[in-house]
Amino acid sequence: AGSASAMNLLKVGLRPVIIESEAFPRYHIGESLTTECVDALNRLDLSEQLEALSAPKKQGVRIFSQHPENSFFIGAGDAWQVEREKFDSMMLDIAVERGCEHIQGRVQRLERTDDTGWTMDIRLPDGASVQRQARFVIDASGQERFSIKKGLLGPVREGDYSHQIAFFGQYSGVNKQANDAYDTLIHHREVHEWVWMIPLSESVYSVGLVLPVKDFKANKLPKEDFLDNRLLSFTDPLVERMKTAQRISEVRAVSSYSYRIDDYARDGLFCVGDSHGFIDPIFSFGVEFAVVEAAYVGKAIARCSNSDPSDWPKHADDYMQVTAAGQAVVEDMLAYFWAHPWGFANMAHVRHKDEFLEMFAGRVYETDAGPGLRKMRAAMQNAQPPM
Repeated sequence: AGSASAMNLLKVGLRPVIIESEAFPRYHIGESLTTECVDALNRLDLSEQLEALSAPKKQGVRIFSQHPENSFFIGAGDAWQVEREKFDSMMLDIAVERGCEHIQGRVQRLERTDDTGWTMDIRLPDGASVQRQARFVIDASGQERFSIKKGLLGPVREGDYSHQIAFFGQYSGVNKQANDAYDTLIHHREVHEWVWMIPLSESVYSVGLVLPVKDFKANKLPKEDFLDNRLLSFTDPLVERMKTAQRISEVRAVSSYSYRIDDYARDGLFCVGDSHGFIDPIFSFGVEFAVVEAAYVGKAIARCSNSDPSDWPKHADDYMQVTAAGQAVVEDMLAYFWAHPWGFANMAHVRHKDEFLEMFAGRVYETDAGPGLRKMRAAMQNAQPPM
C-alpha cells in the first residue's frame, strides 16, 4: 500500500517519503493477486518487473467442500501468485528508484500542526530521532492501524470474523491434482472454517487454516501440531493433497484480524488498505484493496494539493465513499458464500456467470450492482436470525 501510494503520488508530481519500520525483505502472507490488481500495477508501468518475478500465473479459484465431487471453479482471468518477500521488496525498490525518499524508522508521534500540515517524530534503528513535516500523510501501516491507535481516526468496530484465528506456513511435496494448475484452492467445512492453498512455485505452497479461536483453545496443542494435524484430517480433497506434504517453514498465527473503520480520511490524513479494514481473506482481495486504493488516494491528495483546505473534506469523503463501496461488494459476496455456499456456486456457474467473473477479477470499484449482487444482498437482508 505504501509503495503503490508513493508511485501514484510521483505520477501527479508530488514528492513522497516512505517511512518503514521493518527491514525488507520480510515475510508476509496474502500472496494471491486479482486481475484488477495486476491491471492497477500495470498502470504503474510494472509489467516487466512482474514478469521478472517468474511467479506462477493463476486463472481463478477452485472451491471444495468435504467431498471431492463437490467442487466448483470460478475463473478470474490472468493474475499472479507472488512470494510477498520478493513482491513487496520489488515495490519498495522501484518507488525509491523513481524518486521516493525512504526512511527506515518508526513514527513515534504524529500531530496536526496547522490547517495544512503534519509533524512527526521518527525513531531510527540506531535510536536517534528525527522530525519531519508533511502536508499530507498516508497511513499504510496495515493491521498495526497506527492512526487509529493514536486516536487520530476511527473508531474501530469488529468485523464478521473477529473471533477467528489463522495458522499458516509453507509446504513442499504437495500431491498436486490434475486440475489444480496454479490456481488458489479453497477447502471449507463448517461456517467460517477453511483452508487456503496458494502455489508459490512448482514445489512450494502457502497453506493456511482458519477457524474459530475457541476451537484452538479447546484443543490445547502447540500451534505446529495443531496445524499439521488439522490439515491431515480436514476434508478428503485437502487430505489427498497434503498427505505427502512436508512443512518447510515455521508456523505463524494471527487472531482478531477482522475489523472495520468507517472514518479513515480527514485533514489530509488518509488510510490505505488494511489500515482501515480487513475482511476475511478467503477470496484473496487484500493486495488489490491496497494497490487500487493507492491509486484513489493519489487522486484525492492531488485534488487536495490543488484546492483550498476548506475543500479537503469533500475529497476525503469521495475517497472513502468509492473505496468503502468496493470493499462492500467483496464483503457482501463473502457473507452470502458462507450462508449459501451452493446457491453461491449456482449463481457463479449458471445464473450470473459473467457478473461473478467480473467480481472475482476484482472489478468492484465504481460499478453498479448487477442482478447477482442485488439478489445476494436481498437474500442476506431478508434472512431471519437463528432462533
